[in-house]
Amino acid sequence: MHNAITIGIIGAGRAGGALAAAFADAGYRVVALSGQASESARALAQQIGAVAVDAPVEVARAASLVFLTTPDAAIAPVCRAIAEARGWRVGQYVVHCSGALGREALADAAGIGALTGCFHPLQTLAGPTTAARLQGAYVAIDADPSLAVMLREMAHAIGAIPFDLDSRCRALYHTAAVMVSNYTVALYACGILLLENAGVPDEVQARALLPLLRGAVEGLERATPSEALTGPIARGDDATVARHIAALEAQMPQLLPIYRELGRVALSLARAIPEHRKQALTALLNDC
Repeated sequence: MHNAITIGIIGAGRAGGALAAAFADAGYRVVALSGQASESARALAQQIGAVAVDAPVEVARAASLVFLTTPDAAIAPVCRAIAEARGWRVGQYVVHCSGALGREALADAAGIGALTGCFHPLQTLAGPTTAARLQGAYVAIDADPSLAVMLREMAHAIGAIPFDLDSRCRALYHTAAVMVSNYTVALYACGILLLENAGVPDEVQARALLPLLRGAVEGLERATPSEALTGPIARGDDATVARHIAALEAQMPQLLPIYRELGRVALSLARAIPEHRKQALTALLNDC
């Protein structure tokens, strides 16, 4: 048990709910939760022995370490509202879980004397039932020195892997997270659309690409992107790429810019193809 710390979660939804469950499972005392979905917050509170409250300031008053897991746009306003209600105190720990924002979003808490930090799990979370996803996930940490030590210990306690992130680099870091996570989902949706237009049955569309996606991830677990790359560009097959482009031009031209842009990235990774094949692929992908 980590008896010296009492944890409060403001915004006990997707990320906040998962963190609350994970911290409770690791032996931390989660004492208070607040969230817009009050029914789910109350259910989670009952499960982990906390109390569900309506006002964020009540969480701030109840806990020594408060996590703000609200949407990014709400972090600074909520922090400010709690400061105006005199909810923060000197020596308290206040942390947000945004990947894009730095500690400046918690300036109103810092101005009162709280120690502030950022704790961003590099993982998709969807409430308490996904807490296990934090095991093996990386967590970006930027905090006042003593708080940073505590946050690293907490990351290890829930099975995560902490690393320090310079606040000046947060935008690029979060862009990487969005491109790999969110845009993979968007790319998958493009694949489904192509299967639909190819006449593949609905029940096949929904599942056929998932094993392919898992195979790509497994490849990346064992090798670099250049080594894991497969397909026509990796083998220098410009004839197949030309057929893809012709099909997209004729039937789904809206996806052609995406195909070409990602093809250029793939070509930059394909290092073992003959130069004449690389030139042919370059011409196709640049629409020359």
